[in-house]
Amino acid sequence: MVLIKKTHPLTKVESKLLNSIKKEKTIKFFEKYKIKGLIDQDPGEKIPSFSNILKKTSYSVIRIPNQPWEVRFNFKKTRGVTKIFLHNKYDSGKPSLIFHHGLASSKNTELKVFLNSIFLDKFNVFSIKAANHDSLRQVIRQCVNKFMNLATTTCASVIAINEIVNFIRDNSDKPIFVVGLSMGGIVTGLHYFYFGTANFYFPIIAYPNFGEIILSEKNRPLIHNYQKLSRNASIKNCFEIPKVLKKKPKEKIYPILGSNDELIDFKDAQKFWKGYKTKTFNTGHFSIALKIGEIRNYILETSGVQ
Repeated sequence: MVLIKKTHPLTKVESKLLNSIKKEKTIKFFEKYKIKGLIDQDPGEKIPSFSNILKKTSYSVIRIPNQPWEVRFNFKKTRGVTKIFLHNKYDSGKPSLIFHHGLASSKNTELKVFLNSIFLDKFNVFSIKAANHDSLRQVIRQCVNKFMNLATTTCASVIAINEIVNFIRDNSDKPIFVVGLSMGGIVTGLHYFYFGTANFYFPIIAYPNFGEIILSEKNRPLIHNYQKLSRNASIKNCFEIPKVLKKKPKEKIYPILGSNDELIDFKDAQKFWKGYKTKTFNTGHFSIALKIGEIRNYILETSGVQ
């Protein structure tokens, strides 16, 4: 597995990003860069459940020395490659942290902002690069253009988390933390419900029902042919968590929400996470990054890692 050199938060690039976040509305950001979701989606297509997609996705894991691991997956006509990175030398005596980025993040910026020397010193740090995320153009044309592309991309990331967890379990008895932002938070939540084999989960500004999120009224301006697609119940219900899976230990997962989120409906997120120990910041979807220091501390305090 390739080792990435240590990254430190708030370099010049990240500082510029955070400054722009303070001024820019999310919807305007997407309009500026002409990002429109589900542009190639057939409104009448019947979408299988995520459970079915997860069960029927075939995959192989390629592990070449000094290279990222690759999870090569296939589900019917959709296929892709999800990559796994290790950001420091693996030490079986340390706990491990797995980080997953948000949708359309192709330059590792979120990870650079999230990481600091404490995490790099005290944890084995893994990250996942979702399939179809080599560039914004690829995200638009091969990921968010069709719901099944988005669903299988998400599924492959859940599988990637599980591959990392299995690797760690084979080599260590130290705790495993999964942290994900936005789409990464959805992936984090899905792994918790479908596998639950890590010790702690921190889904940030997210809840697992991706279909409901995408077709919420808030995201109408971002979805092509919204009126017709919103009538497709199979899209809305694809990521619905089966009742039998909701019986997981609630003390393992700690959702983090933004009360002014422009993309994830805060009330819907609150409703989903009712009964769980949630932490809420008075931020929007992107501006949650301004609270990154508090989020880091919350993760460390909750997990008991000193």
